[in-house]
Amino acid sequence: MRFGIRELIFVTLMLGLLASTWIFVFKKSATRRQQKQAEIAQMDRALANLHTATTGIDDLSNRINELQKAIDFFASKLPAAKEMDKVLTEVSQMADANSLESKTVKSLKTERGSAFSEQSIQMNLAGNFNGFYSFLLQLEKLPRITRITNMNLQKCAERDGEMQAQMTLSIFFEPDTTEAASADTGASAGAGTLASGQ
Repeated sequence: MRFGIRELIFVTLMLGLLASTWIFVFKKSATRRQQKQAEIAQMDRALANLHTATTGIDDLSNRINELQKAIDFFASKLPAAKEMDKVLTEVSQMADANSLESKTVKSLKTERGSAFSEQSIQMNLAGNFNGFYSFLLQLEKLPRITRITNMNLQKCAERDGEMQAQMTLSIFFEPDTTEAASADTGASAGAGTLASGQ
């Protein structure tokens, strides 16, 4: 077989074709494949981040239900505004049952919140310390939400075991929305009458 100029040109053209195929086909294909792999890796990371972010969503509805039950539980412990007299009577009966003398009972300013109101009561009690301690334990076991915000105890010098207590008791209750609405309506009506009178 003779190897001449024609064959040399043919081999050169074949090598050139192979080189151009590598440059224009295989190299571009490899670049596209690398880009696709980078995009897939980025999407995998985004999917992993999404999975991490949504991990707690399944438990979120359970958590909301638990919080709603807790809110309902505490709301059930709030007496209605019209039941406040019963609660005060119950506290007074507890003091009497523990042989405590109620010297003074004075209602302080009612604090109103969005979902509850707080009625503070100042009480002056006198009697045996053991009876007072039993009274405090019974207060703690009341089904209604109460708290003692201030307490001052003094020992009676005349008799052993006797004491006087001045305490501020706060009772939380559910505000009466109908009374508040009628009070607001009455106030606006009174303001309208006053304005028309001027």
